[in-house]
Amino acid sequence: MKLIIKCVFLLLMAATTVYGRQGRPAQRIHAAKVAYITDRLRLTEEQSARFMPVFREYEKDRVALRMPYLKKYKLEANEEGEDRMAARQYLEADLDYQQDVIALKRRYNERFASVLDPKQVADVYVAEREFRLILLQRLKQRREGGMRGR
Repeated sequence: MKLIIKCVFLLLMAATTVYGRQGRPAQRIHAAKVAYITDRLRLTEEQSARFMPVFREYEKDRVALRMPYLKKYKLEANEEGEDRMAARQYLEADLDYQQDVIALKRRYNERFASVLDPKQVADVYVAEREFRLILLQRLKQRREGGMRGR
């Protein structure tokens, strides 16, 4: 259980790090994400021009939700009782965070619907998830390729 919690936490930290850096790799990743979503949703030029500013706002708001949560709940190995308490607090905070994300998505669904048709709105979150999985697969492949060369 402790290992699962730490893995989830590290995954969230890695995602935050990718979005938080102001370097060239983060810009390339974001550009690839925008291209993937534009293609996946089959956005017209007009739709893309109207949708992308709203989507960027959504991404900023989502990161803003995540940052305080990540700063507050760092799981560190303490004495057994303290670690259990930290894990319990972490799980409760994670549920609160997930509720906040749901509320954020509900707010942005209305804004997305002003630009996209209902099917495209539903596909925004699917495309985000797909892109994240593709990115994780590529990172895994790079690590495995790098490990073979050692």
